[in-house]
Amino acid sequence: MAASADTTSLPSAVPAAAMWLPGSALNCYVGDAALRSWLLTPGLLTQRIREAAGDGFAMHCLHEGMIGDAHVREIDMSCDGVVWMFAHTRIPAATLQAQRWLGQIGTRTLGEALHGREGLTREEFRYAQLYPDSWLADRALRHAGLTAQPVWVRHSAFIVDHAPFDLYEVFLPGIGQRVTGRAQAPR
Repeated sequence: MAASADTTSLPSAVPAAAMWLPGSALNCYVGDAALRSWLLTPGLLTQRIREAAGDGFAMHCLHEGMIGDAHVREIDMSCDGVVWMFAHTRIPAATLQAQRWLGQIGTRTLGEALHGREGLTREEFRYAQLYPDSWLADRALRHAGLTAQPVWVRHSAFIVDHAPFDLYEVFLPGIGQRVTGRAQAPR
């Protein structure tokens, strides 16, 4: 289960000192070609995870509601009970006021909710390796029941009709690997 999300203030998702990289730099920093392939997934990550997980796919909405002055939504996507990806979305109150539907995504993934929506822009993905002492990495690792270790995060900054919000996707070590021993080749 995710760490408790019912506090009145929300720490920064990532440290201010995080070294954000463009996708073009990942060849120099991510030695695992399979992980790099997942990080650089074009299009809907949800679709790729569903395809790789097959009948083992599950998505869980862990939290959706206000924490302090932001609407926070957290989900995981797993395969055969192993969490592959943990996502943390922060929507400022002003954005939520202008785009109320963002507070009611429910059991859909954010990518599915945004797909085909007009007035939406997304900046280029940014990537950072986070260490377990960072709030978001610790939260994702604890939720997945994993030991402390560095994890890669992909950040998306969205604007919908001039209203901004952020998505942080934490790629966990088991992504793309079936527990049943049927390892999935990178696509």
